[in-house]
Amino acid sequence: MLYRSIKPLLVEAVQVKEPADVPTNGGVLHVNRGDWLVRDPQGNLVRFDDCHFKCTYELLESPARLEDLREGKPCGC
Repeated sequence: MLYRSIKPLLVEAVQVKEPADVPTNGGVLHVNRGDWLVRDPQGNLVRFDDCHFKCTYELLESPARLEDLREGKPCGC
């Protein structure tokens, strides 16, 4: 069967201006100029290339505070 997400996923993201090695709990992320660093709701840091990021996410233009839009706990936790 096929499933899709019911709720939008809110993430924090920043576009990288220079190549760098970013230390994370899971190891070192190698990022290039133009890549995006994304912090998911669980706090994990993930790298996206520019095209994949722009196809997956759009800017949230809302007067609401980010804290008001976040989910409480993920299901099953």
